[in-house]
Amino acid sequence: MSHLRTDPRTSAAVRGSGWAGNSPQAEQLLSRLGHDERVELLFVTLRYQGALTPRRLLLWRGVIRVECTEIPRPLRLLGESRSSFGGTVVLAGPGGAIELKPLPAPAARVLAEAGRSADDASTPAPAGRRTVTADYTSGAPRAEPGTAEPSAYHPRVIRTWQDAELAAVDHMRSLGFADARVTGAGADGGVDVVARDAVAQVKHYSQPIGVGPVRELRGVADAHQHLLFYASGGYTTTARQFADERGVALYSVAEYGHITPLNEAATRLSARPSPAPSSSWSQAAAWGREVSAVRASRRAAELDAQRQTVLRLIARVRAHTSEIHALPSNRYTKDRIRALKAAHKLIERAESMLAKSQADFQTHGGRKHLIAMADEKAREAALKLGMSA
Repeated sequence: MSHLRTDPRTSAAVRGSGWAGNSPQAEQLLSRLGHDERVELLFVTLRYQGALTPRRLLLWRGVIRVECTEIPRPLRLLGESRSSFGGTVVLAGPGGAIELKPLPAPAARVLAEAGRSADDASTPAPAGRRTVTADYTSGAPRAEPGTAEPSAYHPRVIRTWQDAELAAVDHMRSLGFADARVTGAGADGGVDVVARDAVAQVKHYSQPIGVGPVRELRGVADAHQHLLFYASGGYTTTARQFADERGVALYSVAEYGHITPLNEAATRLSARPSPAPSSSWSQAAAWGREVSAVRASRRAAELDAQRQTVLRLIARVRAHTSEIHALPSNRYTKDRIRALKAAHKLIERAESMLAKSQADFQTHGGRKHLIAMADEKAREAALKLGMSA
């Protein structure tokens, strides 16, 4: 007989739940429960096995390598839907939004009530704020009547990487980056969404994002820009540490469009004050455009000066590499010809990077990064020829 059926803490909830009494999840559940902690609900979804107690919600994921997530009560309900095929409940977890689906109607009702009771007990939201709940049946957002807000973020169902990028655009606009737009497939240079003062990368992967893509975003961005990263599969510990050190805002994107801040930088961005209203807004916007234009002009001049420095070094190296065809091929010139050919290849790569740095789709940070790489290749070429860089 199953231990879950005989244990008084779980016997009332196990019938019809889909839990197997001899599974690793069942063993972990019994070992984690307190002496007087009784289970109110056991359920199984596509991704999770769950157990709800008066103190917490325990969620297990995986078959071979079982991982457990604990969410203390009161639960925070982000959204819910019910249909003839079952219910869906979206809860806030330690690593972002957690979607539980499909759920039997009674299980969905119990979890939703556990979340709603927490909302009812919390402090009412300030005037002007509203709650948006995604209508999962139709895929369209649903808001409380009479409280629409143009800049508010509307969750959308995420089925493809294009959906994820569009959700990131909508979310960035809700944070105040009104000019956020998708850069376009194949021409992003490491950036998927760009605004005047922010850049973002979006990864619609099922696996956690490592430190590489986060470092790439930091490398192509301007020092004055906000950096945002959106991922569907979470982040590795190394990626989180790097993001915290470099001020990259990490967000989790759930399947039904809920976006959750995962670190301090993301929380700060999400808590930024909204733009100045009506009368003062146009004046502030005009002043901001003027300051932005001056800054952009200054940065463009700095980049042009750096580019000219690299071009002068390339011209000096080219003057030496022109000797390749003039030298006789013998054992005395063999090493010299090899060095000249290697320097010639490095110079070609440097020129290619300089040309790419002038492409329209590149951000200021991307141009700066490419010019720095071109300078590095040109200096390496000069060193191969014994020249002073």
